[in-house]
Amino acid sequence: MISGTSRDTNVMVSSEWAAPNTFMPGFDLEEVGHLKYGREIHFWDFEKKEPKQTFYLGEDGLIPLEVRFHHNPDSSHGFVGAALSANIIHWWKDAAGDWQWEKIVDVENEPHPEWPIPIPGVISVILLSMDDRYLYLCNWLHGDIRQYDISDPHNAKLTGQVWMGGLLGRAPEVNGVKVTGGPQMIQLSLDGKRLYVTTSLFSTWDNQFYPEIRTNGGCMLMVNCDTENGGMEIDPRFVVDFGKEPNGPSRCHETRYPGGDCTSDIWV
Repeated sequence: MISGTSRDTNVMVSSEWAAPNTFMPGFDLEEVGHLKYGREIHFWDFEKKEPKQTFYLGEDGLIPLEVRFHHNPDSSHGFVGAALSANIIHWWKDAAGDWQWEKIVDVENEPHPEWPIPIPGVISVILLSMDDRYLYLCNWLHGDIRQYDISDPHNAKLTGQVWMGGLLGRAPEVNGVKVTGGPQMIQLSLDGKRLYVTTSLFSTWDNQFYPEIRTNGGCMLMVNCDTENGGMEIDPRFVVDFGKEPNGPSRCHETRYPGGDCTSDIWV
């Protein structure tokens, strides 16, 4: 469960992954059909710590994970990435004061010769730039990072895409490193120009979908972002290979800026 808060509306939104005994052993598609994975988001009275409203997202919202509100404290707009559906869900408060939601991004599943079903993107993380103009997401299984212009939050426009790792074979090597795993967690500098990306999701899931990560380890790359016109490119001069750590191979998950970043409040 990932939660986010909005200061003007006294609301917290929480999402659903699954119970630990469901996700910890690894991913089993049958357990989705058995309703062991979430497909709802919950709106809370933040001060009273009480649930106020729940939205059932259905097939469009399978495994909602990362929740992000606009940074603008006067905005009620927010977003959640539905991992298995590979969709971005947008919510907002309408003129009557009622909460509404809609799907604004739909990543199509991709065929794979070794899979019995098309591969879902698995959106493992989303992030908003500080000016609330761009939304970034990672498709952990496909291997791509996307940048969307959400100046109009009802109409997301794809403005950038880069590839690293993944199962589709579309990603290049970076400084001689062949990425094992896929883009998983991201962190953006306050000026919106440098996006750092790491590759490990959860050890049992890593081992299931990317077994070579046990010996290769994870890595961190940097993506240069165009904040004026949109667009992204992987920086060819930057790579941290955690497979070569002295006590490795190691894996890498979350990243933080010591002086503040786009998903923390320490800059306030």
